[in-house]
Amino acid sequence: MARCLDAFLAGLTDYTTDERGDVGSWIRISCVLGLSTFTQILFTHSKSLPNFIEYLPPEKYHAAVGGILKQGVERLDNVRQQTGAEFAKLLRSPLPEVEGRDRWKIFGSEILNELFQRQVHNSRQVSRPVTQPS
Repeated sequence: MARCLDAFLAGLTDYTTDERGDVGSWIRISCVLGLSTFTQILFTHSKSLPNFIEYLPPEKYHAAVGGILKQGVERLDNVRQQTGAEFAKLLRSPLPEVEGRDRWKIFGSEILNELFQRQVHNSRQVSRPVTQPS
């Protein structure tokens, strides 16, 4: 598990380019998806995993969250969009059901959740055409 997590974290730093462009972005997006899915699965099954902390140490989890957030400010729209969706999933994920579970809490998660909810609400509002007074 640790090697898989390390591979995902390393992939977040892949900025390989060739004649097709920024092919590293494909790796980074895959790693964002992998990290998000990996952590959500582990959190979901944390109760049944003996020594959960060995599967996903809080330091590695926060490194993953930081790496995902870094991708959220990259120049490519597709990377930012996918990263935002995956980060929102992490924010909504319940913490693992283990002793000391707050060690996996994302710093500032309350305000981040509020901001993400506000963004979703604003994007769902329908624009009304502005009419000119007669």
